[in-house]
Amino acid sequence: MGYRAMQLACYCGQVPDRILEVGFTSNRHVVVHFWCSACSRVLFVSHSLDECEKSCPPPDVDAESQSSAEDARFLNSIGITTAE
Repeated sequence: MGYRAMQLACYCGQVPDRILEVGFTSNRHVVVHFWCSACSRVLFVSHSLDECEKSCPPPDVDAESQSSAEDARFLNSIGITTAE
């Protein structure tokens, strides 16, 4: 599974030392709540689920097929037959 990191930064330009919470709102937004130790601010970043989906990297088809093949070999090694 591939992922793309969210780019979080404070107004002062520093990246957060820690993320306090990640959650969802009633109007279908993802909210990230973080702390900037450089300027002592508490910040919230909100993205709609559509924005999140647009930011997602494309599926790694090669990795998924390789993983499936490895899973099938493992299952066969312990006596479970799989449909190829």
